[in-house]
Amino acid sequence: MSNVQDRFYSLLNAKIGVETEALTEDTTLESLDLDSLLIVELSVAVEKEFRVVLDETQLAPERTVGEVLGTLDNELKAAS
Repeated sequence: MSNVQDRFYSLLNAKIGVETEALTEDTTLESLDLDSLLIVELSVAVEKEFRVVLDETQLAPERTVGEVLGTLDNELKAAS
């Protein structure tokens, strides 16, 4: 597991209480019962943790954890 993946899984655990062992790259955000408020909170947490901004489309319910991680990796590379 990469450092970014580890940190993102920890954020998901802290925000919604999902066990990191239950997460896979194919897990959709919708399956985690993220409502619009939790998506905003997750977006803020990602910005604080990684210092990049992911908007609501990048954290849309149909997106998978793997897709979000890919977007996050791309944003981190662009920011460095």
